[in-house]
Amino acid sequence: MQGYWAPPHGRCEPSDKTEEDGVIREVFEETGLKVTPIKKVFTQPADTKVKTVSFWLVELRGGELSLNEESSSAGWFSIKQVLSMKLYPGTKSFFDKVTSGEISIA
Repeated sequence: MQGYWAPPHGRCEPSDKTEEDGVIREVFEETGLKVTPIKKVFTQPADTKVKTVSFWLVELRGGELSLNEESSSAGWFSIKQVLSMKLYPGTKSFFDKVTSGEISIA
């Protein structure tokens, strides 16, 4: 689904002992940023090949925002800005629920 914006995402790999390990690895691979997972915010059916997708709240620990072959662009966006972008349907649904207060990311 090229041309769509999405937060860093991916699948857990056999080397990931926990889902949190997968979050740390995927964010670093796609952005160059080091994060600590705080909590899983929401899980829903996925738009792609996997059954579900989970959205996580993370704390930034360091690193330099950078791009690689997995990312075409990167930046910091408000939820309002995100909702004006071309999004995967599940990503849009998640941010709509955050905006309406149905999901809290605090």
